[in-house]
Amino acid sequence: MYDRRRMETPEPARTPSSGGSGKVAVTAAVILFVVAAAGWTVWQLRIEEDRLADGRGIASRQSAVAREKSFDVTQVARPIPAPPVLGWDQAGKPFDVAAARGQVVFVNFWATWCPPCRDEMPSMLQLGQELSARHPGKFRMVAVSVDDGWPEVLKFFDGKLPPGVEWLRDPDQAVTKAYYCSARGGCPESFKFPETYVIDPSGRLVSFVVGPRDWSDPAARAFLERLIP
Repeated sequence: MYDRRRMETPEPARTPSSGGSGKVAVTAAVILFVVAAAGWTVWQLRIEEDRLADGRGIASRQSAVAREKSFDVTQVARPIPAPPVLGWDQAGKPFDVAAARGQVVFVNFWATWCPPCRDEMPSMLQLGQELSARHPGKFRMVAVSVDDGWPEVLKFFDGKLPPGVEWLRDPDQAVTKAYYCSARGGCPESFKFPETYVIDPSGRLVSFVVGPRDWSDPAARAFLERLIP
């Protein structure tokens, strides 16, 4: 019997196709691009947020300066030591400016017979209470009456002086004249009320306000808080 053996030609070895790896590379590149683009976007947004925050900060500071400038106040040309006495309390004790060193002192000259003085008094007292509470030991409000006596002042307040204010009198208007003349570098022909003076923490007379004000105006607060240490 004849045994015929089949001769088989071996198939050529298959080389791996490059198509699959190419797809992987493209996919990786796309992912890297997307990640990079997202990172760039986040970075840009962060920069924009910082820029806007800086802009808001600048705008806020500019707004505060604008409010302060809108407040009608006269700066003393050359700040000088404030006249040493502001007036006398009910016991006859003088108020010594030196005792308030380190504080901003708000000094208001007024009278019960002065309608503009009466008009500004509520907002002035409110501002004094708020600043004293917000800046304990750094702000002091003083109201100096030029009335003839304490009975008139007490009657105006129904017998009880409001708290948070140093209440003084200037019976012969000597203190009034000293402040009027010192602030202006010369004495005016007449004195009008109300008038407010500001003494800085070093005891210098730095500015004054002629006439009544609405002391609830944010510009008034900004003006005073700028001086408070």
